[in-house]
Amino acid sequence: MGTHIMKPIHLSGILALLASPLWAAQDRFIWEEGPVLSVPEGLGGPLVTETSEGTLWMGGGANFPNGLPWEGGEIVWHADIYELADPSSSWRPAGTLPQPLAYGAALFDDEQLWLIGGCDSHGATEKVWRGQKNDGLWSWKPGPPLPRASSFHRVAFLEDQLFVLPGGTDSSGAQGLTSDFWSLNVKEQGATWQDESPFPGEPRAKASMVTQKLGDGQVALFVFGGESPTLDGAGPGDGILQDAWRFIPNIGWQPLPALPAPTAAAPAVAVGASHILLFPGDDGSLRGTDPAVHPGFPNKIHAFHTITDTWALVGEHPTPVVTTTVLPWADALTFVSGETRPGVRTPALTRVRLAKPVPALSWLDWTVLALYLAALVAMGSWFARRNKNSDDFFVAGQRIPWWAAGLSIYGTQLSAITFLATPALAFATDMRYAPTWLGILFVVPLITRVFLPYFRRLDIRTAYEYLEHRFSRSVRQVGSASFVVMQTARMGIVVYLPALALSMVTGLDVRMCIAVTGVLATLYTVLGGMEAVVWTDVLQVFVLIGGVFLAIGLAFTGAGGASAFSDAAASAKLLLWDNGFSWTDAASWSLLLGSVILMIPPYTTDQAVVQRYLCAKDEKSAARAAWLNGWMSIPAGLLFPTLGVCLWAFYRTQPESLHLGMENDAILPLFLGNHLPMGLAGLVIAGLFAATMSTLDSSMHSIATAVVNDFYRPARPEMSDQEILQMARRWTIGAGLFGTACAVALASFEITSLFLLFLKVLGLLSSGLATLFLLGVFTKRVNGRSALCGAVVATTVLGWIAWNTNLHAYWYGAVGIGIGLTAGALCHKVTHVTES
Repeated sequence: MGTHIMKPIHLSGILALLASPLWAAQDRFIWEEGPVLSVPEGLGGPLVTETSEGTLWMGGGANFPNGLPWEGGEIVWHADIYELADPSSSWRPAGTLPQPLAYGAALFDDEQLWLIGGCDSHGATEKVWRGQKNDGLWSWKPGPPLPRASSFHRVAFLEDQLFVLPGGTDSSGAQGLTSDFWSLNVKEQGATWQDESPFPGEPRAKASMVTQKLGDGQVALFVFGGESPTLDGAGPGDGILQDAWRFIPNIGWQPLPALPAPTAAAPAVAVGASHILLFPGDDGSLRGTDPAVHPGFPNKIHAFHTITDTWALVGEHPTPVVTTTVLPWADALTFVSGETRPGVRTPALTRVRLAKPVPALSWLDWTVLALYLAALVAMGSWFARRNKNSDDFFVAGQRIPWWAAGLSIYGTQLSAITFLATPALAFATDMRYAPTWLGILFVVPLITRVFLPYFRRLDIRTAYEYLEHRFSRSVRQVGSASFVVMQTARMGIVVYLPALALSMVTGLDVRMCIAVTGVLATLYTVLGGMEAVVWTDVLQVFVLIGGVFLAIGLAFTGAGGASAFSDAAASAKLLLWDNGFSWTDAASWSLLLGSVILMIPPYTTDQAVVQRYLCAKDEKSAARAAWLNGWMSIPAGLLFPTLGVCLWAFYRTQPESLHLGMENDAILPLFLGNHLPMGLAGLVIAGLFAATMSTLDSSMHSIATAVVNDFYRPARPEMSDQEILQMARRWTIGAGLFGTACAVALASFEITSLFLLFLKVLGLLSSGLATLFLLGVFTKRVNGRSALCGAVVATTVLGWIAWNTNLHAYWYGAVGIGIGLTAGALCHKVTHVTES
C-alpha cells in the first residue's frame, strides 16, 4: 500500500512524492469462469457477438474432435449456433449458420446480425449473410458479398459504416493478402462495398482491430499487429508484426507507437473513454516447438491509451487464449472458447472485470478534509446571527465589499466544471478553448453600462423584477420560472463531477459523495444566507487557484520539465488558435465568437450572479466587482488548460498510472489523489467540494430568492418579513434536495465531456431568458407579448437544432438569442400592423 511521508516541497521531495501514490497496489483484473460450452473440445475462431436483447451469441468455429493434429486428427468445421442469456444460465442451441464457418466475423447492428466472410474446409468465402431470429431460431438471407474471399480478417462498425480489413483467401489466412480496406453503408438500400484508403502497413491476417473514441469524442479504428507470411522466415517470431495504426474517417491512416511486442490473433477490446486492452496473442517465439509440449501463449496484457498514444503493461492473463473474441457483456469482458496452444481449444467461457482502485488517503488528508467542511458549516452558523430580516438573507444587507463580491462572482462561475472539466478537455484535445475567456471583456461593459443601472436604481431583489417594470408581471414570472428550470438543470451537472472526484480518492460511492455535498451546502446556506454564500466563495477561490498552481508544478516536474512542453508542442497539444471557422467543430473563430454571446446570459440574466451585484453597497462597487471578475477570468482561463496539457505530458511519461476504464473528466481527481503531498491532497480535495458547494449554494439560494420574490410576494403582499424569511429558508432546503437528486440521477448516464454538456444546457435554457432582457433593454416598442413570443421561439427552435443537428455547443447561445431577437421583432411588427 502506498504511504505518505511528510517532506518539504522542493524537487527531490516532489519526485519522492510522485513515486508514492495514494492508491494501494493491487491487481487490475478480477477473473472468473462462466458456463462451459457443450462442445467439449472447444472451438477455434468462433463467431461471437452480442444481440440487441443482450444475449451472448456464438456460431461456427473449428476443432479436432477426433484427435489432436499431431495425433492424426483432422479439423472439423461447425455451423451450430448457441446463445447464453446471462452468466448464471447454460448455453442453449439456437439453429445453424447458413454454412460451416470459422475465422470470420459476426456483428449486430440493432436490426440484424451480420456474418462476414470466414472459411471452412473448402477455403475462404466472400459471402455475407444477414440474420433474423424467428421462433427462437436464426434464419439467413444473402447480403452484399465482399470484393473477394477473406478469412482471419477484422471487422468493426463506425456509426452506420461497416469496415473490413481483409485477411487471406484460404483457410489459413496466409494466401492472397492485400492492402485493401473496405466499407459498407448498412443503412443504404442496395449498397455495395467501397474501397477506402489502402492500409499503409504490411498486408496481414490475424490483426487486432478495435473502435475507440479520441479525445474530441470522435471514434476511430485502431489496428494492432497481425501476421504477414511475406515476412516469414525460419526464425522464431518471423512474420509476426509489431506495428500499430489508426484510421479516422475523412482523414485516413496514421501510424502509432509500436506494440511492446509482436503479436497476432490477439483479442482486443475498448474500455472506458480512451483505453484499448490488448490481450495475449501469438508472438511466434515458440515457433518450431513440439506441439505436444508447447507451454501456451504469452500472458502479458497491455493497454493503449488513445489520448497520450502510449502503451502500458497492465497485467497477466491466467489462461491466455487466441483466435477468439473478447467483448463487453453482462458487466464483464468475456472470452468465448479459443485456442490455448496450437491445435488445442478450450470450452471455457472466461470473464474478467476491471478492479475498482482502492484509495488510501492518509489520516492527515481525512482530517484536513473534515476540518475544512466543518469550517464551512461553522461559517454558516456564524453568519446566521446576522440574518435578522429578509434583506440580510437575500442580499446580505448590501454590506459586501466590492472585492469580495467580485471574487464571489468568479467563484460562482468557476465551479467544479471549470476546475475539473476544463483541464480534462485540454488533456483530451488541446488549448484552443483558452482564448474563449477573452469574451468576458466584451460582456463587462454591457454589464456595467446597460444592466447595472437598471438593477441598482430600481432597488430590486431579483433580476426578473426588471421584466415587470419593462413589460408585465406575467413576463417577469415567465423569466423567473425559466431561470429556476435552468438553474435546477445546472445544479445536477456541477454537483456530479466533483462527487466523481471524491469518489475516486476516498472510495466512497459517488451517490454518497453527492449526498454529503448537497446536505452540507444546504445546511450552511440555510443558516447563513447570502453572506455565508459570498464569503465561502471567497475562501474556495483562494484554495482552488492555489491548488491549480500546485498541481501544475507537480505535473510539470513529474513530466520532465521543459521537455514536456516540447513533446506537447510536437503533438499539437499547445494549439491556441487554428484560424478556422465551423458551425459543428471546435474551430477557433467559432469558439471565440460563440463565447462572447454565450457569456451574456449568465452575467446579465442569471439571478445567482445578479444577486452579487445587488450585495455591493452601491452601483460603483457593483461595477468594480464585475470588472474584477472579468480580469481574473482571463489568466485563469489560460491556467486551467495549461494544467490539462501538463497532465497529458505527465501521464504520457507514466501511462501505467492511468486507471483502466476511467472517464477523461476524472483525470485531475486521479492526479490529485495520487500525487499530491500528504495533507495538501486533503486540502485541495476539500477545495473541490467547496467549489461544488459554492455553485450549489448559489443555485439553491438564488432559486429560493426568485421563487419567494417573484411568485409569493406578489401573490401575498400581506406576508410579514419574518414569514418571507422562513419561506426563503424552506425553498432553499427544497432546492438543495432537488439539485442533489438531479446529480444522483446524472450519475447513471455516460457522458463524454461534462464541460460540453454544461454548455449545451446553458445555451439551450438561457437563450429564451436572454431574449427577454435584450428585447427589454435595447428596444422601446416591443411589448411583453412579442418578447414572450421571441423567447418561446428561441427555446423551441434551439431545442430542435440540438436534437437534430451537430451544432457545436459554443454556438447555442448565439443561434438561440439571434433567433429569439428576430422572432420577437417580427412578432411585434406583425401584431402592430394587425392592430393598426
